[in-house]
Amino acid sequence: MSASSVTTTIDTIVGLQTAYDELKAAEELLGGIPDWMKELHTEYSERKEAIETIEAAIEQAAADRRAAEAEAADTREKLEHYQEQIGRVRNQREYSALLQEIDVVKQGIQGFEEQGLEALERHETESAHLEEERQAFAELESRYNEELGKWEAQKPDVAEKAEELRRRIEALKEQLPPPDLRQFEASFARFDGAALARIQLVQRPGKGPRIWHCSRCNYRVLPQAIVEVRNHGSVVLCDSCKRILFYSENED
Repeated sequence: MSASSVTTTIDTIVGLQTAYDELKAAEELLGGIPDWMKELHTEYSERKEAIETIEAAIEQAAADRRAAEAEAADTREKLEHYQEQIGRVRNQREYSALLQEIDVVKQGIQGFEEQGLEALERHETESAHLEEERQAFAELESRYNEELGKWEAQKPDVAEKAEELRRRIEALKEQLPPPDLRQFEASFARFDGAALARIQLVQRPGKGPRIWHCSRCNYRVLPQAIVEVRNHGSVVLCDSCKRILFYSENED
């Protein structure tokens, strides 16, 4: 920022970048969770997801049981059909073949019954697990809803701040000469909202000359550029990354 008490073009551009940064933070906050809630939100989300996983397992177990019971019922009908054919066989070969089919069908029925029993046991186990998880989740959910209520009460203030920042941005834009505004907007778009780069002093041992670099790309900034930015508040681009350079008194 300019060493002069007079507001310069680069001062206005720095203010514009700052307003954009604050607006982005406010909009992200409105669309997300504040820092003081993030740990609780993570715990809540993980526990809720775990419960939903158990619920899905219960539904799957019930579906598996119904499928096994349906298959067993169909196979029993097939067994009855084969058993009805026993009295109609004409020779020992047909009788042996039919008995073999009957044995296969009986094994199939046994397999489906075992699948149904396994699914039932799974359903009961997961149901008990779900009850335990829901009881443990109740206190966490109550605490989370309480904190969420606090955040919802704060949201209007954040939204109002965002609206104020939008108005400030428009006001700052009006203060800039059109060419400088176009340069800022081009850099802002090109660098994903990070249009500026600080002129940064490189600390060197001894009493050698001061050397300044671009804080973004570390490219050396020439003394004349520093004079233009620091003393005159001019819009100067980094020779390497092409961001707009600004100077901060804190770098002295």
